[in-house]
Amino acid sequence: MRIQAAVLERPDGALTSHRVRIETAELDGPRDEEVLVRVTSCGVCGTDRGCLHGQEPYPTPGVLGHEGAGIVEAVGRNVTLVKPGDRVVMGFPFCGVCRNCRAGQPRYCEHGKELMFGGYRLDGSTPLRRGDGEPLAGRFFQQSSWATHAVALERQLAKVPDHIDHDLMGPLGCSITTGAGAVLNELRPTPGSSIAVFGAGSVGLSAVMAARLTGATTIIAIDKDERRLALALELGATHVIHGTGDLDAQVKELSGGGVDRAVEATNGANLVAEACKSLAMLGVCAMVGGAKPTAEISLNHPDMLLNGKRLIGVMGGGGQTPAFHLSLMELQAQGRFPLEKLVRFYDFADINQAIEDSDSGAVVKPILRMR
Repeated sequence: MRIQAAVLERPDGALTSHRVRIETAELDGPRDEEVLVRVTSCGVCGTDRGCLHGQEPYPTPGVLGHEGAGIVEAVGRNVTLVKPGDRVVMGFPFCGVCRNCRAGQPRYCEHGKELMFGGYRLDGSTPLRRGDGEPLAGRFFQQSSWATHAVALERQLAKVPDHIDHDLMGPLGCSITTGAGAVLNELRPTPGSSIAVFGAGSVGLSAVMAARLTGATTIIAIDKDERRLALALELGATHVIHGTGDLDAQVKELSGGGVDRAVEATNGANLVAEACKSLAMLGVCAMVGGAKPTAEISLNHPDMLLNGKRLIGVMGGGGQTPAFHLSLMELQAQGRFPLEKLVRFYDFADINQAIEDSDSGAVVKPILRMR
Protein backbone atom coordinates (compact mmCIF):
# COMPACT_ATOMS: atom_id res chain seq x y z
CA MET A 1 0.00 0.00 0.00
CA ARG A 2 1.05 3.61 -0.52
CA ILE A 3 1.68 5.64 2.61
CA GLN A 4 3.22 8.94 3.64
CA ALA A 5 6.45 8.67 5.62
CA ALA A 6 9.01 11.14 6.99
CA VAL A 7 12.29 9.98 5.44
CA LEU A 8 15.68 10.72 6.96
CA GLU A 9 18.11 10.88 4.04
CA ARG A 10 21.17 10.97 6.29
CA PRO A 11 21.98 12.12 9.83
CA ASP A 12 23.15 15.71 9.91
CA GLY A 13 25.52 15.37 12.86
CA ALA A 14 24.47 18.77 14.21
CA LEU A 15 22.17 19.83 17.01
CA THR A 16 20.69 22.79 15.17
CA SER A 17 19.39 21.37 11.89
CA HIS A 18 17.49 18.40 10.52
CA ARG A 19 16.67 16.84 7.20
CA VAL A 20 13.36 14.98 7.26
CA ARG A 21 11.08 15.01 4.24
CA ILE A 22 7.58 13.57 3.96
CA GLU A 23 7.26 11.49 0.83
CA THR A 24 5.15 8.70 -0.65
CA ALA A 25 6.43 5.22 0.14
CA GLU A 26 5.30 1.62 -0.36
CA LEU A 27 4.53 -0.53 2.70
CA ASP A 28 4.07 -4.30 2.61
CA GLY A 29 1.31 -5.98 4.60
CA PRO A 30 1.98 -7.68 7.94
CA ARG A 31 3.67 -11.04 8.28
CA ASP A 32 2.24 -13.84 10.41
CA GLU A 33 3.09 -12.27 13.81
CA GLU A 34 2.78 -8.66 12.72
CA VAL A 35 0.05 -6.05 12.70
CA LEU A 36 -0.66 -3.22 10.28
CA VAL A 37 -1.48 -0.04 12.20
CA ARG A 38 -2.92 3.16 10.79
CA VAL A 39 -0.87 5.63 12.77
CA THR A 40 -2.92 8.50 14.14
CA SER A 41 -0.25 10.08 16.34
CA CYS A 42 3.41 9.67 17.27
CA GLY A 43 5.67 11.40 19.75
CA VAL A 44 9.00 13.07 19.03
CA CYS A 45 11.52 11.55 21.42
CA GLY A 46 15.11 12.32 22.36
CA THR A 47 16.10 8.98 20.84
CA ASP A 48 14.64 10.03 17.48
CA ARG A 49 16.60 13.25 17.71
CA GLY A 50 19.76 11.40 18.63
CA CYS A 51 19.52 9.43 15.37
CA LEU A 52 18.62 12.57 13.40
CA HIS A 53 21.68 14.36 14.65
CA GLY A 54 24.15 11.52 14.30
CA GLN A 55 24.54 10.85 18.01
CA GLU A 56 22.99 7.39 17.85
CA PRO A 57 23.33 4.89 15.01
CA TYR A 58 20.55 4.25 12.51
CA PRO A 59 20.90 3.24 8.84
CA THR A 60 19.74 5.68 6.17
CA PRO A 61 17.73 6.38 4.20
CA GLY A 62 15.17 5.41 6.76
CA VAL A 63 12.13 6.34 8.80
CA LEU A 64 12.22 7.07 12.53
CA GLY A 65 9.40 7.31 15.08
CA HIS A 66 8.90 4.90 17.97
CA GLU A 67 6.10 6.37 20.08
CA GLY A 68 3.27 5.51 17.74
CA ALA A 69 -0.42 5.15 18.49
CA GLY A 70 -3.12 4.20 16.05
CA ILE A 71 -5.81 1.80 14.88
CA VAL A 72 -5.24 -1.78 13.78
CA GLU A 73 -6.16 -2.26 10.11
CA ALA A 74 -4.92 -5.79 9.40
CA VAL A 75 -3.31 -8.67 11.30
CA GLY A 76 -1.08 -11.60 10.41
CA ARG A 77 -2.54 -15.10 10.53
CA ASN A 78 -0.94 -15.95 13.90
CA VAL A 79 -2.11 -12.78 15.67
CA THR A 80 -4.66 -13.39 18.44
CA LEU A 81 -4.34 -10.49 20.90
CA VAL A 82 -5.63 -7.67 18.69
CA LYS A 83 -8.06 -7.34 15.79
CA PRO A 84 -8.87 -4.72 13.15
CA GLY A 85 -10.44 -1.67 14.74
CA ASP A 86 -8.55 -1.94 18.04
CA ARG A 87 -6.79 1.19 19.25
CA VAL A 88 -3.19 0.50 20.24
CA VAL A 89 0.09 1.95 21.42
CA MET A 90 3.33 0.53 20.00
CA GLY A 91 5.87 -0.15 22.72
CA PHE A 92 9.41 -1.54 22.89
CA PRO A 93 10.16 -4.52 20.62
CA PHE A 94 11.55 -7.81 21.91
CA CYS A 95 12.18 -11.22 20.40
CA GLY A 96 10.12 -13.20 22.93
CA VAL A 97 12.38 -16.26 22.87
CA CYS A 98 15.79 -15.30 24.29
CA ARG A 99 16.76 -16.07 27.89
CA ASN A 100 15.79 -12.65 29.26
CA CYS A 101 12.48 -12.53 27.39
CA ARG A 102 11.57 -15.97 28.71
CA ALA A 103 12.52 -14.82 32.21
CA GLY A 104 10.00 -11.97 32.02
CA GLN A 105 12.54 -9.21 31.29
CA PRO A 106 11.69 -8.14 27.71
CA ARG A 107 13.33 -4.72 28.12
CA TYR A 108 16.63 -6.59 28.22
CA CYS A 109 16.03 -8.74 25.16
CA GLU A 110 19.32 -10.10 23.84
CA HIS A 111 18.33 -8.84 20.40
CA GLY A 112 17.03 -5.51 21.69
CA LYS A 113 19.70 -3.28 20.20
CA GLU A 114 19.24 -4.77 16.75
CA LEU A 115 15.45 -4.65 17.01
CA MET A 116 15.52 -1.01 18.05
CA PHE A 117 18.35 0.48 15.99
CA GLY A 118 19.08 -2.03 13.24
CA GLY A 119 16.48 -0.57 10.88
CA TYR A 120 15.37 -3.97 9.62
CA ARG A 121 13.77 -7.20 10.82
CA LEU A 122 16.11 -9.73 12.38
CA ASP A 123 16.19 -11.55 9.04
CA GLY A 124 17.42 -8.38 7.32
CA SER A 125 14.18 -7.52 5.50
CA THR A 126 12.13 -4.32 5.55
CA PRO A 127 8.47 -3.79 4.68
CA LEU A 128 9.12 -0.22 3.52
CA ARG A 129 10.37 1.07 0.17
CA ARG A 130 10.48 4.29 -1.77
CA GLY A 131 8.29 4.66 -4.81
CA ASP A 132 11.22 3.71 -7.06
CA GLY A 133 11.79 0.49 -5.11
CA GLU A 134 14.76 1.65 -3.02
CA PRO A 135 14.60 -0.08 0.40
CA LEU A 136 14.09 2.13 3.43
CA ALA A 137 15.24 1.29 6.94
CA GLY A 138 11.65 0.95 8.12
CA ARG A 139 11.90 -0.93 11.41
CA PHE A 140 12.99 1.69 13.94
CA PHE A 141 11.96 0.00 17.20
CA GLN A 142 10.18 -2.37 14.77
CA GLN A 143 7.61 0.30 13.93
CA SER A 144 9.05 3.41 12.17
CA SER A 145 5.90 5.30 13.08
CA TRP A 146 6.72 8.73 11.66
CA ALA A 147 4.36 7.62 8.93
CA THR A 148 0.67 7.27 8.22
CA HIS A 149 0.91 3.47 8.55
CA ALA A 150 3.31 1.12 10.29
CA VAL A 151 3.89 -2.60 10.64
CA ALA A 152 4.59 -3.67 14.23
CA LEU A 153 5.03 -6.89 16.18
CA GLU A 154 1.92 -8.12 17.96
CA ARG A 155 3.82 -8.57 21.24
CA GLN A 156 4.88 -4.90 21.39
CA LEU A 157 1.32 -3.59 21.31
CA ALA A 158 -0.86 -2.38 24.17
CA LYS A 159 -4.59 -1.99 23.59
CA VAL A 160 -6.05 1.35 24.67
CA PRO A 161 -9.34 1.26 26.64
CA ASP A 162 -12.30 3.04 25.04
CA HIS A 163 -12.47 5.80 27.67
CA ILE A 164 -8.88 6.94 27.05
CA ASP A 165 -7.59 9.30 24.33
CA HIS A 166 -5.22 7.00 22.49
CA ASP A 167 -3.55 9.84 20.58
CA LEU A 168 -2.20 11.11 23.89
CA MET A 169 -0.75 7.71 24.77
CA GLY A 170 1.89 7.28 22.05
CA PRO A 171 4.75 8.57 24.27
CA LEU A 172 4.10 5.65 26.62
CA GLY A 173 6.00 3.73 23.96
CA CYS A 174 9.29 5.19 25.22
CA SER A 175 9.95 8.45 27.08
CA ILE A 176 7.05 8.54 29.52
CA THR A 177 7.35 4.88 30.42
CA THR A 178 11.12 5.26 30.77
CA GLY A 179 10.86 7.89 33.48
CA ALA A 180 7.83 6.56 35.30
CA GLY A 181 9.00 2.95 35.13
CA ALA A 182 12.42 3.74 36.57
CA VAL A 183 10.65 5.01 39.69
CA LEU A 184 7.72 2.61 39.97
CA ASN A 185 9.29 -0.60 38.68
CA GLU A 186 12.89 -0.29 39.83
CA LEU A 187 13.56 2.35 42.50
CA ARG A 188 10.26 1.96 44.38
CA PRO A 189 10.65 4.78 46.93
CA THR A 190 9.38 3.88 50.38
CA PRO A 191 7.21 6.10 52.62
CA GLY A 192 9.19 9.03 53.98
CA SER A 193 12.04 8.59 51.50
CA SER A 194 13.68 11.14 49.21
CA ILE A 195 14.39 11.15 45.48
CA ALA A 196 16.25 13.52 43.15
CA VAL A 197 15.53 13.67 39.42
CA PHE A 198 18.34 15.06 37.29
CA GLY A 199 16.81 16.47 34.10
CA ALA A 200 13.26 17.78 33.68
CA GLY A 201 12.47 16.74 30.14
CA SER A 202 9.68 14.33 29.35
CA VAL A 203 11.56 11.44 30.99
CA GLY A 204 12.47 13.35 34.13
CA LEU A 205 9.06 14.95 34.55
CA SER A 206 7.46 11.53 34.16
CA ALA A 207 9.74 10.35 36.97
CA VAL A 208 8.54 13.28 39.09
CA MET A 209 4.89 12.39 38.43
CA ALA A 210 5.60 8.77 39.30
CA ALA A 211 7.42 9.72 42.50
CA ARG A 212 4.34 11.68 43.56
CA LEU A 213 2.40 8.40 43.39
CA THR A 214 4.73 6.80 45.95
CA GLY A 215 5.39 7.49 49.60
CA ALA A 216 8.39 9.72 48.88
CA THR A 217 8.10 12.94 50.85
CA THR A 218 11.06 14.79 49.30
CA ILE A 219 11.05 15.01 45.50
CA ILE A 220 13.77 17.22 44.02
CA ALA A 221 13.85 18.19 40.33
CA ILE A 222 17.05 19.54 38.77
CA ASP A 223 17.27 21.39 35.44
CA LYS A 224 18.56 24.62 33.90
CA ASP A 225 15.20 25.61 32.40
CA GLU A 226 13.12 27.65 34.83
CA ARG A 227 9.91 26.87 32.92
CA ARG A 228 10.46 23.17 33.36
CA LEU A 229 11.30 23.59 37.03
CA ALA A 230 8.02 25.46 37.50
CA LEU A 231 6.22 22.61 35.75
CA ALA A 232 8.02 20.09 37.96
CA LEU A 233 6.62 21.84 41.04
CA GLU A 234 3.15 21.71 39.53
CA LEU A 235 3.55 17.99 38.82
CA GLY A 236 4.68 17.01 42.30
CA ALA A 237 8.24 18.12 43.03
CA THR A 238 8.67 19.44 46.56
CA HIS A 239 11.91 21.25 45.71
CA VAL A 240 13.75 22.36 42.57
CA ILE A 241 17.38 23.18 41.85
CA HIS A 242 18.62 25.26 38.96
CA GLY A 243 21.21 23.00 37.34
CA THR A 244 24.33 25.04 38.08
CA GLY A 245 26.91 25.10 40.85
CA ASP A 246 27.62 22.23 43.23
CA LEU A 247 24.60 20.00 42.62
CA ASP A 248 25.74 17.41 45.14
CA ALA A 249 25.87 19.96 47.95
CA GLN A 250 22.52 21.48 47.02
CA VAL A 251 20.76 18.11 46.93
CA LYS A 252 22.27 17.10 50.26
CA GLU A 253 21.19 20.36 51.85
CA LEU A 254 17.59 19.90 50.75
CA SER A 255 17.46 16.21 51.66
CA GLY A 256 19.27 16.32 54.99
CA GLY A 257 22.47 14.60 53.90
CA GLY A 258 21.62 12.81 50.68
CA VAL A 259 18.73 11.23 48.80
CA ASP A 260 17.62 7.62 49.00
CA ARG A 261 16.96 7.41 45.27
CA ALA A 262 18.10 9.33 42.19
CA VAL A 263 17.16 9.30 38.52
CA GLU A 264 19.64 10.54 35.93
CA ALA A 265 17.34 11.55 33.08
CA THR A 266 19.32 14.13 31.14
CA ASN A 267 19.59 13.87 27.37
CA GLY A 268 23.34 13.86 26.90
CA ALA A 269 24.42 16.03 29.85
CA ASN A 270 25.64 12.90 31.67
CA LEU A 271 25.18 13.85 35.31
CA VAL A 272 25.50 10.26 36.54
CA ALA A 273 28.51 11.05 38.72
CA GLU A 274 26.72 13.98 40.33
CA ALA A 275 23.61 11.89 40.91
CA CYS A 276 25.65 9.17 42.62
CA LYS A 277 27.45 11.72 44.80
CA SER A 278 24.08 13.06 45.96
CA LEU A 279 22.98 9.67 47.34
CA ALA A 280 22.75 8.90 51.01
CA MET A 281 24.20 5.66 52.34
CA LEU A 282 22.58 2.64 50.66
CA GLY A 283 21.11 4.94 48.03
CA VAL A 284 20.34 3.79 44.49
CA CYS A 285 20.72 5.78 41.27
CA ALA A 286 18.86 4.74 38.12
CA MET A 287 20.63 5.74 34.91
CA VAL A 288 18.03 6.26 32.17
CA GLY A 289 19.18 9.32 30.18
CA GLY A 290 20.57 9.30 26.67
CA ALA A 291 24.25 9.71 25.81
CA LYS A 292 26.66 9.18 22.95
CA PRO A 293 27.78 5.57 22.40
CA THR A 294 31.30 6.59 23.49
CA ALA A 295 30.17 8.35 26.70
CA GLU A 296 31.81 7.23 29.93
CA ILE A 297 31.29 7.97 33.62
CA SER A 298 33.74 8.31 36.49
CA LEU A 299 32.77 7.42 40.07
CA ASN A 300 34.64 7.61 43.34
CA HIS A 301 35.36 4.03 44.35
CA PRO A 302 35.44 4.52 48.17
CA ASP A 303 32.26 6.62 48.09
CA MET A 304 30.34 3.92 46.26
CA LEU A 305 31.81 0.99 48.20
CA LEU A 306 31.92 2.27 51.77
CA ASN A 307 28.47 3.86 51.56
CA GLY A 308 26.83 0.86 49.91
CA LYS A 309 25.62 2.95 46.98
CA ARG A 310 24.31 1.31 43.83
CA LEU A 311 24.12 2.46 40.21
CA ILE A 312 21.72 0.61 37.92
CA GLY A 313 20.91 0.98 34.25
CA VAL A 314 17.18 0.93 33.54
CA MET A 315 16.07 0.35 29.96
CA GLY A 316 12.67 1.68 28.94
CA GLY A 317 11.51 1.84 32.55
CA GLY A 318 11.60 -1.92 32.96
CA GLY A 319 8.26 -3.65 33.33
CA GLN A 320 6.33 -5.27 30.50
CA THR A 321 4.08 -4.31 27.61
CA PRO A 322 1.12 -4.04 27.87
CA ALA A 323 0.67 -4.33 31.65
CA PHE A 324 2.66 -1.26 32.68
CA HIS A 325 1.34 0.83 29.79
CA LEU A 326 -2.22 0.07 30.82
CA SER A 327 -1.55 1.09 34.42
CA LEU A 328 -0.23 4.49 33.29
CA MET A 329 -3.22 4.96 30.99
CA GLU A 330 -5.62 4.41 33.87
CA LEU A 331 -3.63 6.69 36.17
CA GLN A 332 -3.78 9.44 33.54
CA ALA A 333 -7.53 8.95 33.12
CA GLN A 334 -7.95 9.27 36.88
CA GLY A 335 -6.02 12.56 36.92
CA ARG A 336 -3.18 11.06 38.96
CA PHE A 337 -0.62 11.04 36.13
CA PRO A 338 -1.24 14.25 34.14
CA LEU A 339 0.69 13.39 31.00
CA GLU A 340 -1.33 15.93 29.05
CA LYS A 341 0.54 18.79 30.78
CA LEU A 342 3.75 17.84 28.95
CA VAL A 343 2.28 17.74 25.45
CA ARG A 344 1.82 19.94 22.41
CA PHE A 345 0.25 18.51 19.25
CA TYR A 346 1.56 19.22 15.72
CA ASP A 347 0.24 18.31 12.29
CA PHE A 348 2.37 15.66 10.59
CA ALA A 349 3.24 18.20 7.89
CA ASP A 350 4.91 20.31 10.58
CA ILE A 351 7.24 17.55 11.75
CA ASN A 352 10.39 19.62 11.26
CA GLN A 353 8.96 22.38 13.43
CA ALA A 354 8.14 19.81 16.11
CA ILE A 355 11.72 18.53 15.97
CA GLU A 356 13.09 22.05 16.19
CA ASP A 357 10.89 22.89 19.18
CA SER A 358 11.98 19.69 20.88
CA ASP A 359 15.65 20.45 20.18
CA SER A 360 15.35 23.97 21.59
CA GLY A 361 13.40 22.88 24.65
CA ALA A 362 10.44 25.06 23.73
CA VAL A 363 8.18 22.00 24.09
CA VAL A 364 8.58 19.14 26.53
CA LYS A 365 6.82 16.46 24.46
CA PRO A 366 5.71 17.14 20.86
CA ILE A 367 3.16 14.70 19.44
CA LEU A 368 2.50 14.51 15.70
CA ARG A 369 -1.06 14.00 14.45
CA MET A 370 -1.16 12.01 11.23
CA ARG A 371 -4.92 12.16 10.65
